[in-house]
Amino acid sequence: MYGDEWPLRVTGIASAAESEWRIGQQTPERTCEGWLLVYVKSGMVEELCDTHRVLLRAGQILFHQPAELFAMRAVGEVPPEVFRVEFTADGSAMDSFRSCHMRLGNAEKSCLRQLAETVREVFQPVQDACQMPARRAEIPFGGKELLTIYLAQLLYLLARRRQRTRKQSPRARAEQEQAALVESVRLYFAQNIEKPLALDHVCDANGCSRVALQQAFRARTRMGPMEYFSCMKAEQAALLLTQGYGPGETARMLGYGSLAWFSRRFHALTGQTPGAYRRAPHPLHLCER
Repeated sequence: MYGDEWPLRVTGIASAAESEWRIGQQTPERTCEGWLLVYVKSGMVEELCDTHRVLLRAGQILFHQPAELFAMRAVGEVPPEVFRVEFTADGSAMDSFRSCHMRLGNAEKSCLRQLAETVREVFQPVQDACQMPARRAEIPFGGKELLTIYLAQLLYLLARRRQRTRKQSPRARAEQEQAALVESVRLYFAQNIEKPLALDHVCDANGCSRVALQQAFRARTRMGPMEYFSCMKAEQAALLLTQGYGPGETARMLGYGSLAWFSRRFHALTGQTPGAYRRAPHPLHLCER
C-alpha cells in the first residue's frame, strides 16, 4: 500500500563517498546491485554503461540502474571530484532515471550539498577513491534518516524536471542547458576570483568545450566568458577599494600580477584609474549589459 501511494521511495543507502580522482584512475568493471548515483563536481569522467560509454562533465549527474555493468575512469587534464551514492529505491518514478544523465540546476545542487554534508557525517572517509566506504561507528542523531530524506528530495526534484523536460521544445531544452552551464561557470569564477584563469582551464574544470561555453555566455550575458570574468574581477576590485584597500594591495589580492596591469585593466573597464575610483567610489554593474 505504501509503495502504491508513493511514486518514488528510497529503501536503503548502502554507501556514499566524495573524493578526488587521479587522471587515468579507474574502477574495475562490475554489476550494480542497486542504483548508483554519480555526480561530477569538477573535471570529467568516462562512465561505462553496459555496452556504451558516456563522458560525464562537471555539474552533470548520471544514474546506473540495477544489474547494469559499469566502470568509471578519470579523464581530461583536471583531477575530477566525484560524488557517488549506492542506494536502493522503488516506485514508478525511478524509471525516469534509466539511461539518464543531466546537468543539475541550482535547487538540485543545493539539495545535493545537504546530501554530501550528511554523507560525511555517516560514512568514513576513503583512502582509495575507487573504494566505497563503510559507515562510521558513531553517527550523529538523525544522520541516517536525513541521508534518506535528502536523497529522496533530490530524486523527486530530478524526476519532476525530467517530466517537464519531455514537454519542452528542443530550443527550450538547449536554452535551459545553456543557463545551467553559465550559472555553474559563474560560481566557478567567484570561487577562483583571485586566480589568472585561462579559457582552456575553465572548460576543463567545468567539463565543456570552448564553443559551447562561448555560445552560452554570448547568449546569456552578451559577452564572452573571459570578458565576463574580467568584469567580475573589476567589480571585486572596486569593492576592495571602497573598503580601504590600496591599489597595490587590491592587485595582489586578486592576482593581477602587477599594479600596472591592474591599473590598465581597471581603467579599460571603468574609465577610471583605481586611485581615482577609490577617491570617488560609485556602484559598478559591469556584468549587467
